[in-house]
Amino acid sequence: MAARLQFSIHNSLWFLSSSFSSPLHPFNSRGFHNLKNRLHFRPNPSRAALFCTCKSSNFPNAEASNDPFVLTTPLYYVNAPPHMGSAYTTIAADAIARFQRLLGKKVIFITGTDEHGEKIATAAAARGSSPNEHCDVISQAYKALWEDLDIAYDKFIRTTDPKHEVIVKEFYSRVLANGDIYRADYEGLYCVNCEEYKVDEKELLDNNCCPMHLKPCVLRKEDNYFFALSKYQTKLEETLSQNPDFVQPSFRLNEVQSWIKSGLRDFSISRASVDWGIPVPHDDKQTIYVWFDALLGYISAFLQEEQQANLQTAVSSGWPASLHLIGKDGMKMGKSLGNTLEPNDLVKRFGSDAVRYFFLREVEFGNDGDYSEDRFINIVNAHPCQYYWKSP
Repeated sequence: MAARLQFSIHNSLWFLSSSFSSPLHPFNSRGFHNLKNRLHFRPNPSRAALFCTCKSSNFPNAEASNDPFVLTTPLYYVNAPPHMGSAYTTIAADAIARFQRLLGKKVIFITGTDEHGEKIATAAAARGSSPNEHCDVISQAYKALWEDLDIAYDKFIRTTDPKHEVIVKEFYSRVLANGDIYRADYEGLYCVNCEEYKVDEKELLDNNCCPMHLKPCVLRKEDNYFFALSKYQTKLEETLSQNPDFVQPSFRLNEVQSWIKSGLRDFSISRASVDWGIPVPHDDKQTIYVWFDALLGYISAFLQEEQQANLQTAVSSGWPASLHLIGKDGMKMGKSLGNTLEPNDLVKRFGSDAVRYFFLREVEFGNDGDYSEDRFINIVNAHPCQYYWKSP
């Protein structure tokens, strides 16, 4: 399936899915000289991967199934406004969604924002606003950018939505009743930006700095609730072995399998020191860990406005997804480092079609890509301007 996806996107899908809503903006009147801005680009913000749960290894089509084609992007973290890494993944998802609609499929395209956690509270305090006000502003910035980029999503989920909180609490209670949650003390080095304990301290840089965010980790000791992930090691190994197409590109599957075989560790799913989050159902002195909370947004997004929040109702409305695009913050480009490429500036100067074309053509799934303004201009002038927008 990966090969066919890449063929569609990197050869013809952009033309089919582009809205042509605006002409290519005139380039800078000063000409194309001395354009030295080069940035090593890592999709959303690092390497985008496709997690697939399709029943067949073939590309889904209208004749194969009447089931909806469900497509999700990451739920973007609102510690800062969107950057090009976020935009790239969403553009790719939008292209796939449009292609599936052309095939006659009923598409449910889900995107949204992840709005809980310590990093959000810290960012809000730095802005002099409450976490809720901060989330409203940044979430709206994502919606505005998706509109400017002609992203035709069907569902936009915010993890501060009251219905989402109901789903998270119900899911937590089910996991607890299943015997997969226990309470324990934990002490270790904690990265605030990653919002996680660094289990393998050998991976840290000098002065216990996080290799991703280049900031020192802090020593913390907390009484937390843990998820017994280690119980499922054999099950996960069997699932990936029996479904080799589940992770795309294929070389990412090897990484995931190696990580699992190294030994899964139980991990903390609550925080006693973080107030901005969903309270643990049976212990309001703790909040649910943001990753345990946010990933359920892909399920709560299925709820219709008139429906009551119920986990089974949400799951039966379309889960599991057909394609799930994911990414993890990369060191070369990330909001926490402040060294990002601004998609709003590109769209204002060159138009959404040019931006969509360049990144779909130049950044292949699973790989890094290089961006520079002179390369951007040359590619757009050499292809869409010449072949699609040529004056009669």
